[in-house]
Amino acid sequence: MDFQPAVHTSDFASLLDQAEIENRCARESFTWGPQALWLLCGLVWLFYLLIRDVPEVAWNTMLFGVGATVLAALAVWYEIRRRNRQVVLCPLRGRIGCYRGNRFQYSFSPEEMVRVRSDFFGRLIIVFKLLIPMFLLMAIVAVVIFDGLKQSGVPRLQDLAVFIYAMLFALFGFVAVWRSHFKLAFFWIPNGKGKTNIPLYLHPRELRKIEEGDARAIR
Repeated sequence: MDFQPAVHTSDFASLLDQAEIENRCARESFTWGPQALWLLCGLVWLFYLLIRDVPEVAWNTMLFGVGATVLAALAVWYEIRRRNRQVVLCPLRGRIGCYRGNRFQYSFSPEEMVRVRSDFFGRLIIVFKLLIPMFLLMAIVAVVIFDGLKQSGVPRLQDLAVFIYAMLFALFGFVAVWRSHFKLAFFWIPNGKGKTNIPLYLHPRELRKIEEGDARAIR
């Protein structure tokens, strides 16, 4: 969906302070991609420590661990950059001002925000493709470790570490998927040229600030 180029206007303050953001503006919410990559990186390295007595498998696992570490480091750099340029939306006189890093960029009309809603079947697919597999992973790891405990009697520290980490990874993945697909509202908003192609997640609490915005000037 394309509209006219977004408007640069002097009605909006060029810079926002924290009090204005808390009271009147809607801040972008972030998903947990980089954090999940770091958890995956740690899981790979724990598996490497667990099977390093098998050289062939350990070598391949180490290569995966190095790759995951590099990817996670890049993701964290991207996340830091993205958080430093957090999108903040401020309603004013029937328009919405878009800020990055608390600095005004442009404004657009509320009608240009396109909300993406998942229907019942879309959410059902998310449950079967993402949420249920996370539960299954936790159950499978629990069964494997329980069986190992029956065979050996006393678990090794490495075994317990992998078990706990895998459980935490699956739990974190479940919460992250639930949060991004069921808790946060997803929008496409226009860029400075009026093309609606910027993805944006908003918490319902932040979204209400836009829906209930009044005509007071931002100072």
